[in-house]
Amino acid sequence: MKDLVIKARYDGAAKEKILKSFEPLLKKCCSLYVKNSSDFDDAIQEGRIAILKCIKNYDEDSNVPFEAYVKRAVLNSIREYARKIKEYISLDEDLTEDGDDLYEIIPSEVDIENERIKREDIKRLYNAINNLSPKQREVILEHFFNGKSMVEIANNRRCHYMAVVRLKDRAIEKLKREFNKA
Repeated sequence: MKDLVIKARYDGAAKEKILKSFEPLLKKCCSLYVKNSSDFDDAIQEGRIAILKCIKNYDEDSNVPFEAYVKRAVLNSIREYARKIKEYISLDEDLTEDGDDLYEIIPSEVDIENERIKREDIKRLYNAINNLSPKQREVILEHFFNGKSMVEIANNRRCHYMAVVRLKDRAIEKLKREFNKA
């Protein structure tokens, strides 16, 4: 067999002879791992490719017989192919007797419509904040987004606490009006 392998590296007829000799192994491996008959021919081709790689990469000086080398390679190749071709089903395909599809069977904690509404509200809020005066915007951002207290904001701005509170209240009123417009 070693001589045939060496010859097969440059002779197509020798390659064909080796491929034919391993045909029963290919069919046996496919019958073990490939469940869908429509994928059988593709799995056979994967096995043939593995055999051709074995012809190219086999070390004649090794103690491993070529047949054992090919058997392991074909087995691994077809097993890997079978893993890749798992059965896929359509999300719209009826799965139950009642006609329920995968969309109805799989529970979802995501409410797409509410998520979209939230995103739109957030956009409206940012637009409304951009319409505030610079002082109002600064107080709102510092207080609500950066978590600073009114006292901290007043101290940073070097103004009276009540002035900051009134600025915040006017900004909130303006935000409410902007939100109610849209």
